[in-house]
Amino acid sequence: MNRTLSRLVVFSAVACIGAIAQISSPQPTTPASQVQLGNTYLQQKEYSLALTWFRKAAEQGNSAAQNNIGWLYENGFGVQQDYAEAMAWFSKAASQHNADGQNNLGWLYHEGWGVKQDYAEALTWFRKAADQGNSRAQENLALLYQNGLGTSQDYAEALTWLHKAADQGSASAQVNIGYFYQNGWGVKQDYAEAMRWYLGPANKGNAYAQTDIGWLYENGRGVARDYAVAMAWYYRAARQGHAQALNAIGWLYQNGSGVDQDYAKASDWYRKAAEQGNSDAMNNLGRLYDQGLGVHQDSAEAAEWYRKAAAKGNTRASLNLAYLLHPEMPPLNGMTEVCSANNSSSCVTPPKVISLVDPEFSKQASDAKYQGTCVLGLIVGADGVPRNVRVLVSLGMGLDEKAMEAVQKWKFEPGMKDGKPVAVELAVEVDFHLK
Repeated sequence: MNRTLSRLVVFSAVACIGAIAQISSPQPTTPASQVQLGNTYLQQKEYSLALTWFRKAAEQGNSAAQNNIGWLYENGFGVQQDYAEAMAWFSKAASQHNADGQNNLGWLYHEGWGVKQDYAEALTWFRKAADQGNSRAQENLALLYQNGLGTSQDYAEALTWLHKAADQGSASAQVNIGYFYQNGWGVKQDYAEAMRWYLGPANKGNAYAQTDIGWLYENGRGVARDYAVAMAWYYRAARQGHAQALNAIGWLYQNGSGVDQDYAKASDWYRKAAEQGNSDAMNNLGRLYDQGLGVHQDSAEAAEWYRKAAAKGNTRASLNLAYLLHPEMPPLNGMTEVCSANNSSSCVTPPKVISLVDPEFSKQASDAKYQGTCVLGLIVGADGVPRNVRVLVSLGMGLDEKAMEAVQKWKFEPGMKDGKPVAVELAVEVDFHLK
């Protein structure tokens, strides 16, 4: 089954203060009661009124209110989305040692929203919040150590922070600990232990855990392979709209695993997941259009889905797109079959782009208003670093060299085989388009 290797995505959260009382007179005058009233309006999605009361509290120096105002600006609720303004309010809260403000400030640096992306600065703020016991920050800090962003990759350190968050009851941290055991990251690979970590959150409705249990049953890892049980777990997650589960159900229908093979149903499930931005589903839908399975064969439609997936860092889609658009492209030496339900014992899960640098135009191409796409071949090492970058399909006018310079700075999550990171050869498209 196609997998997304890193699912730890933690969004900004609004600090809530205890139970929320009903709106009543007289109007609150203390910062705490003003924040409480603001949260009441927030729950009712009366964002402008929430902002009014948060501002009253913030003017009196309340750090929770300052954080919440930042959250409204970050998300564009009740105000025009403004990352710079969000940064200003989060900074005010963080300067008062508000852990939520520190975590949210770190997230802006992590994403490069309103500020230059800076993983080291993100790590600094996540750690400040994590040291205060903020579970979201602990998970975000683990994410950086897991992927080696802003620091050296360190699975053991990532696990330490995940355990801190899990000890506070964080379901997402518990699921990610299970995922570390599933992949053998920083621990001995142990599918039974992974299952143990998944079951608690799954039985409480966590869609990620439900999907992961489905994967274990689909692939017979730590349990007897059972496609019916896998499908049951996937359906539980799919009912919540979980994109990975939707894609997984499509995969079972495409391959006839535990169900009658049905490409049309596969395309329906892939489309549901793709509409949520799942890059594996986009790639799988592209393959169906590419081959005319369950849909009319349409190379243009296939290319569009491959392109959408590739834009999200899906290296499998990049390769499929490269061969679709450039059939003359020489084959890559040493390519290993990617994982599926039918070849999981001898396959490699492909690398994932986790940090990329956009290429610059050469002066020659810029002056000539020349644009297009080149295709590069490269090897992503077990450390996630690209090596042996070379041109497979040339664009010319100095753009090939600019593309190589950019790709050499990319950071990948390495391909995995038998729970261990391995070097994988792949192809990527690099687009140059004038604005």
